Amino acid sequence: MGKVIFIDVDGTLVDYEGHLPESAVTAIRQARKNGHRVYICTGRSKAEVYPNLWDIGLDGMIGGNGSYVEDHGHVVLHQLITADQCRRIVDWLHSRKLEFYLESNNGLFASENFAQKAQPVMVEYSRRKGKADADSTTVASAFPDMIYGGELYRDDLNKVSYILNTYQDFLDTKEQFPDMANGTWGGAGEIALFGDLGVKGITKANAIESLLKYLGADRRLNL
Repeated sequence: MGKVIFIDVDGTLVDYEGHLPESAVTAIRQARKNGHRVYICTGRSKAEVYPNLWDIGLDGMIGGNGSYVEDHGHVVLHQLITADQCRRIVDWLHSRKLEFYLESNNGLFASENFAQKAQPVMVEYSRRKGKADADSTTVASAFPDMIYGGELYRDDLNKVSYILNTYQDFLDTKEQFPDMANGTWGGAGEIALFGDLGVKGITKANAIESLLKYLGADRRLNL
């Protein structure tokens, strides 16, 4: 076995406008031809890994910030938010009037008013990423396969992302869910646009170690 290569997606494999450069496709295919294995390692869930990425010819993926690991279609690891945790999260976010979406390998499921509330947030997110046409960003372009009107009490979740009205929303949610991993994205600290909730103790680093163990790969040989 050659090296095991891990590549982030957003801002690395594709730019923040979703463009996949042909040079990246060529490089990955050449690496695999040379005997190396190539995996994407991303915060995205599998439902957000679109065909143009799989068409490159990947060996698999680490998704959901490390909650999901796949090698050639075989699920190596999948640690989910429990159904009880999901119900608590959904009820809490509703009570705070915080719009959100649920991230699973089966799809992205939005809260009732997410599309409306997320529109200015996604424009600001695009501005921060330096998109030339940030003002034309839409929720539909940012989340092309978002499901509206779907079941929100679920047992197949990797993560939950929610729009922050204020940074205090994140602090209060973190206090409310000490049994979960709490984070933010779309900006650092008090200018963050989103909060997120996931399985406690899950990281991309842990997922990489699980995959290397499954492959029988020596981490030292991949440095």
